[in-house]
Amino acid sequence: MKFPWYNSLPTNDYAKSRVVVYYYTGQWVPIMFHQLVDAIALHRKAKQQGKELFIFPPDVNPREMQDA
Repeated sequence: MKFPWYNSLPTNDYAKSRVVVYYYTGQWVPIMFHQLVDAIALHRKAKQQGKELFIFPPDVNPREMQDA
């Protein structure tokens, strides 16, 4: 059974897609580029420590979206 709020890990081609991991503390702080599958693992680890990370495609800059 699939639940609408559950996202499975990406498969093959998408797993190696390059993404940017950001942390938000009143402003967007880019951490680094990662492969999507590694960024998801990092997000899960941070969540266990009570932190929240955000993952964006490399061509999306949330700092620009915040000013809009």
